[in-house]
Amino acid sequence: MTLDRTAWMTPERTELLNQPLTESTTLLLHSVRLGRSGSADPWELAATENLVDHTVRLGARPRGTADLIDAIERAELTGHGGAHVPVALKWRAALRPGGPLTIAANGAESEPLSAKDATLMRQRPHLVLDGLALAAEALGARRAVLWLHGDDTGTLYAMQSALTQRRSARSPEPWLEVVNGPGHYLAGESSAIGRALNGGPTLPTARPRQGAPTDGPRSLVHNVETLARVALIARGLPPVRAALRTVLTPVDRQVIEVDDGTPATEVLARTGWLHGGPPQAVLLGGFGGMWAPWLDIEGSTFDEVSLKAAGLSIGAGIIAPLPRGACGVAETAEIAGYLAGMSARQCGPCLFGLPALAQSMRLLADGTAPRGEQARLLDDLRTVAGRGACHHPDGATRLIASALATFEHDFTEHAHGRACNGSRRLTLPVPAVAR
Repeated sequence: MTLDRTAWMTPERTELLNQPLTESTTLLLHSVRLGRSGSADPWELAATENLVDHTVRLGARPRGTADLIDAIERAELTGHGGAHVPVALKWRAALRPGGPLTIAANGAESEPLSAKDATLMRQRPHLVLDGLALAAEALGARRAVLWLHGDDTGTLYAMQSALTQRRSARSPEPWLEVVNGPGHYLAGESSAIGRALNGGPTLPTARPRQGAPTDGPRSLVHNVETLARVALIARGLPPVRAALRTVLTPVDRQVIEVDDGTPATEVLARTGWLHGGPPQAVLLGGFGGMWAPWLDIEGSTFDEVSLKAAGLSIGAGIIAPLPRGACGVAETAEIAGYLAGMSARQCGPCLFGLPALAQSMRLLADGTAPRGEQARLLDDLRTVAGRGACHHPDGATRLIASALATFEHDFTEHAHGRACNGSRRLTLPVPAVAR
C-alpha cells in the first residue's frame, strides 16, 4: 500500500498522530452533540480519520487468521450491538462445517435514539472496515458487507469515501461492499440482515430450531463498534476498557465514550443532566430496552457488567433519563405504539399482541381505561412474552414490564382515572408511525 504523506502532515495532525497508544486507547476522536432525533449529523464540524491518518496511527492492517479468535477470547470481547454475546463463541460456531458464510458489519442503528455507531463510522471508518476484513479473512467468509440504514445518507457517504480511499491505495480487500438497507426499525435486526443478504425480505427470521440444518447460506452479524475493537485487538493493543454511549438530554443527544466503572452520576453530570436535579428514572437501551428508577442506579455505573449484576442491561448503549414531572406511563405508551407500528406482522404476537398492548397502554396513559385494564395488560404481557416468531415482541414486553415496576404508583393512579399533568407533555422524541 503506497501512501503520500507530504500533503496532509499539518502541525495539528502531527500532534494528534504522535499521541501514545495506552491502555486508555479510545474509539472516538472526540464526543459529539446532535439533534434529539433524526440523523446523526453533528452540530459542530467533526473530525474524520482518513486512510493515511489511520495507517500512521495504527500501522497497516494485519491479516486475519484463526489465531485471532484466541486473542479475542483473551480480551473477553463481547458484542456491542445489544445482546453482549462473547465474540469468540460466535466465531467458533461460524467455523463449524456449513454453507457459505457472509460476514456483515451492522451499522444500521434502528433504535431511534441511538447515534453511537453512525458517529464511530463517520469519525473512524477505516477502523470499522479493518475489523470487517479481519473477521472475513479469519473465518473464510465468502462475502463481507457493511450494512447501513437506508435513511443515513451521511454515514453512507463517509463509508463509501473510505472504500474509495482504500481502493485508490490498492488495499488488499477490494471485495468489501456497502449495502444500504431500508429505513425500517427491524432493518437492523441480525436475522433480518442475513435474510436480506440471501435475497429475501428484510424481516427477522423465526427463532432457530435446535438441530436445524446448516448446509444453506449462513450469516454472522457484528455491530460496527465490536468490529472496531477487533481491529485494535488484532494489532496487539490492549482491550478498550470503555464503551460508546448515546445520552439523551433535554436539549440534544450526545455520543460519548465512557470508561468502565465511571459512576452514573458522573456520566450525567458530564452531559449536563444534573444541573436541574437528578431524573426520576432512566430508559436503558432504547425503545426495546428497560426502565430503571434513578435511585436504583444512582450508585452504579453505565457498563454492562455492573448493570447486569442489578438485573439490568445497557442494551444498545442508549441512556435516556426521564426528568421529574414527566409521565413514565405516557412515555411508555408512546413507545409501545411505535413498536406496534414497526412490527414484522409475521405471527400472532406481532400482528395482534403488540397492538393490544399498545391500546391498553394508551387507555391507561389517558386515564380512560375501563376497570380491569391493568390486569388485562398483565395477562397480555404473559401471553406475548417469548412467543413471537422473532424477538421483536420481547423488546416491547420487556419495556412495558419494566415500566409497570418503575412507575407502579403512577400506573395505579392512571388506572383509577387520575392521569397526571405530565401525561400531556411528552419528553422522549418518539417517531410518528401510521397507526
